[in-house]
Amino acid sequence: MIGKHYILTGATSGLGKSILTLLLDKQAHVTVLVRHPEKLASLQQKLGKAQLTIISCDLQSQSQILNLKDTFQGQTIDGIIYSAGLGYFKAIDQHTNAEMLETYALNLINFNLLLNILQPFLAQKPKIVGIGSQSAFLTQAYAAHYGASKAAFNQVLNALRIERPNYHVLTVNTGPIATPFHEKADPTLSFAKKYKHLMLNPDHLATQIIDAMITGKSEINAPKWMHILLRIYQISPRFIERHFTFLFKNKA
Repeated sequence: MIGKHYILTGATSGLGKSILTLLLDKQAHVTVLVRHPEKLASLQQKLGKAQLTIISCDLQSQSQILNLKDTFQGQTIDGIIYSAGLGYFKAIDQHTNAEMLETYALNLINFNLLLNILQPFLAQKPKIVGIGSQSAFLTQAYAAHYGASKAAFNQVLNALRIERPNYHVLTVNTGPIATPFHEKADPTLSFAKKYKHLMLNPDHLATQIIDAMITGKSEINAPKWMHILLRIYQISPRFIERHFTFLFKNKA
């Protein structure tokens, strides 16, 4: 990874920040797209712009994403790591219009916009990494829009892998991670407190992701036990939902 150039989103906290730290340790050149550049300013001063470039870009803003088309002229991008994402743990009819649009925009639509903008600058065999969710594989009461956006995100990544065989597409489906994501998803933090013992460590997960980028792995499902249970659930989902409804209301 020495000298490779990666575009990273969601780098100011949580899993994205852990990925950024590892990429920099491996002497990659990382360009981060962030809404609050000041959060990484001290790190850039320490490393210098040669290794870390900070670009102010609100990934909720389509116009700001489209304005990136002139930013990378003459550059080669070796990979895109899309770690930005959000969701709200509330009933379908309790989502505001703004919350619904925000969820699908950040988790799905604007990833596609960013990919289209950056595609002309991609290397011959680029790496595309998408941080998805195990929520894409099951019915989730009180998190329907989040799960739906992640299911659609997975479909896009899987199709991209087929359409662009020269791309190394890595889909990362995770269970709950100990990150600030939960502060916005559920301001009461009741879910985060209840399932604290199940939370993935972002540093450990970041190590798995970097290793998978190096080895060419196409999918990470963490934790493994959760993915196995979800595979069993897929055998007869409606039956399980009907008779074990309480399992699908853990975000109420």
